[in-house]
Formats: sequence, structure tokens, C-alpha cells
Amino acid sequence: MENKRVYITILSDSLEKKLDVLKKLLLVTKEQNMILSEKDIDKVDVDGFDTAVDKKEKLIGQMQELDKGFDTVYAKVGRFLSENKGEYKPEILKMQNLIRSITDIGVQLESLEQQNKTKFNTFIRNKRHAINDFKQSNRVATSYYQNMSNQHREWQSHFLDQKK
Repeated sequence: MENKRVYITILSDSLEKKLDVLKKLLLVTKEQNMILSEKDIDKVDVDGFDTAVDKKEKLIGQMQELDKGFDTVYAKVGRFLSENKGEYKPEILKMQNLIRSITDIGVQLESLEQQNKTKFNTFIRNKRHAINDFKQSNRVATSYYQNMSNQHREWQSHFLDQKK
């Protein structure tokens, strides 16, 4: 019985840690949103965005570990909890509230991620457009210089008027 209480405490602690990780993940996702909100594509902090992606990767790894641990412990005491709801009502209510909070943040994250995806796709599209414009300008300039250099022939003198 005392052993079960330890497992229940572990479940609750795991949910609290997951909530903390999700809050951090939400902050990093908001940071990405701010970076992608820059109107001038040349001023977008690409390094900051990459750093945020790295942070998110680590946080997601932590969440996956917490989920695995939670599932393992729940497999041991889930049935016991279901059968003894009255005895562990405060603990169950606490975990239900944590799960609601986790779900709320998950919904916020999903919405923000969708916004970020749209902004990121717009950024990429604008960057590609800028690259294509640069390439085209480069081709025009190269063509111009080639044409200008081909205007002079060795047998022609720059100092004499050819129409005489």
C-alpha cells in the first residue's frame, strides 16, 4: 500500500515536470514567433531561430522521457488507482488538474506552431525570391559587361571617329 503511494507521487511529480517542460517549450516557441515576425527578411535572426530549434529539440526529448516514465509507472498502478478512486481522490484530482493544464498548453503550442509554420514558409518563399532576384541581377550585370567588353575590337581605335 505504501509502495503504491510512492508510485502515485511519482506520477504526480512526472506530470508537474511535464507541465514545466511544456511551459518552457511554449516560451521558446513564442521566441521563434517573434523572430519570424520580423518584416525585413534580411533582419531575421536566423542564428537565434536555430538556437530556439535546438532548445526545442532538447525539451521535446525531456518530454518524451517523462512520458515514457509516466507510462511505465502508470502501467504498475493505473488499475489500482481505478479500483481505489475514493481513497486517492485528492491525488487523482491533482493529477487531473495537471493534465488539464498540460492539455491547455498543448493546444496553445499547437496553435502557435501552426502560426510559426505559416510565417516560416513565408520567410522561405521571400528568401527564395530574393535569391532569384540576386541571380537575375547578376546575370544581367555579367551580360552587360560581356557586351561592353565585346564592343571594342583590336583593330578599332578608341580615339578615332569611325564615321569619317
